[in-house]
Amino acid sequence: MSFVERCWMITSKFSVIAILIFTGICFGVFVYPYMKKKREAALVSIVYIGIMSVLYLIPQRIGNFSAYLMGVVAAFLVMYVQDRRNIYQKLFLAVTFFSIRWLAVAMAGRLDDFITKALVFGNTIAGRQWLQYGLYAGTRILDIVLCIVFLAVAIGLINKAYVYKKDEMSGKELVMLIMPSLVGVTGYGILQYYLNIYEKDTGKSLIDTYGFYGALSFVHYFISIIAILVMTIMFQNWKVAQEEQTGQELVLNQVSDMKKHIGEVEKLYQDIRSLRHDMGNHIQILEHLVAENHMDDAAEYMEHLKKEWNEISPEIKTGSPVLDVIFMEKLREAKERQIRFTSDFHYPEDTKLNAFDLSVILNNALNNCMENVSGENPYISITSFRKNSIFMITIKNSYEGTLKYKESDLPETKKSGKEHGIGLHNIRRVARMYLGDISLEQENQEVVLSIMLQVE
Repeated sequence: MSFVERCWMITSKFSVIAILIFTGICFGVFVYPYMKKKREAALVSIVYIGIMSVLYLIPQRIGNFSAYLMGVVAAFLVMYVQDRRNIYQKLFLAVTFFSIRWLAVAMAGRLDDFITKALVFGNTIAGRQWLQYGLYAGTRILDIVLCIVFLAVAIGLINKAYVYKKDEMSGKELVMLIMPSLVGVTGYGILQYYLNIYEKDTGKSLIDTYGFYGALSFVHYFISIIAILVMTIMFQNWKVAQEEQTGQELVLNQVSDMKKHIGEVEKLYQDIRSLRHDMGNHIQILEHLVAENHMDDAAEYMEHLKKEWNEISPEIKTGSPVLDVIFMEKLREAKERQIRFTSDFHYPEDTKLNAFDLSVILNNALNNCMENVSGENPYISITSFRKNSIFMITIKNSYEGTLKYKESDLPETKKSGKEHGIGLHNIRRVARMYLGDISLEQENQEVVLSIMLQVE
């Protein structure tokens, strides 16, 4: 092997390894916004680069397609092990990167072929090895640069278009999002298949014979990447529409709750006014009973008055009249259904937390508890505490069944249809307005809803 041939081989290997490293870094950059910690994205890059380097350096027994598929699968497993939630989103990231990697490299390769044929293999330099090598090295560098540019631009645009990165992705959403990627890779495979068949049968390059083939394949790769971006944008627009619909449902629910609470308050005030109006009569009756020494009758009459007062006086005082009405209503329902209801909730004063927003959270949360509480001794308990700017609410209820999770980190409820899951999603929406979130877990025969809010 001549020195020029050695240089040619080293340059070829170096260019491949360089592309592997840069694409691995791009992989980490791509998944970074979706990961909890920076080191998790870095680990994805390291594993991908490591797997691909090993597969490249060992004697080749598998094709490039299979090798890159193994690298992406390994990276996906790393993401899954680090965080097992939102698995469909991780599948989207893996499939999309696999696709845009192939498409970006193929686009760069087509431009590289064009430049190589125009310069390196021109008749004027056909016999000059060193000049051929120099131009070859230049085109390889250009190939690396173009590949990185195409891949970085595609990743940047997709990440920018994908706004709802923290939202749980469903199986249907995954299918919709990866369809352009699958079509793009399938088209690439078909084009390569016909290229290989033609070269095998004729001993000639299909691109050399029919120049438009190269242009056609480049257009296909470009359109495929654009299609991935367009589908991501369409998906986000659909999510926005869903958010608006959910927001409208939330507003309607809030209005309904407000009307209900206003009715409860009006009833409470009416009962108080009625009691005040009759108080003079009650006092006269008690004075008469005491004067006539009918002490047993007076005591019985007092017990009746105390019972009537207790019915209209809130047993749970939160520090907010609006919330007191909610708790009074739920306590009354719990007594009717023989559910033990305990509360150690206190409204945080001197904060940006709006009592109405908090009423949405508590009303939906307690409604869910009332719908799902079960067991021989059913109970509901609610507690709260504040530490600096963090306000935590914990709501527990007995539950004999098992929570079922389908396409979200929030479980299914007993409701179905359009009402399914609206309560929990409304709670989460309001919580995120205060830069917080919710979690729902089951511990033995107890369901625990935790709500975190930033109130300063």
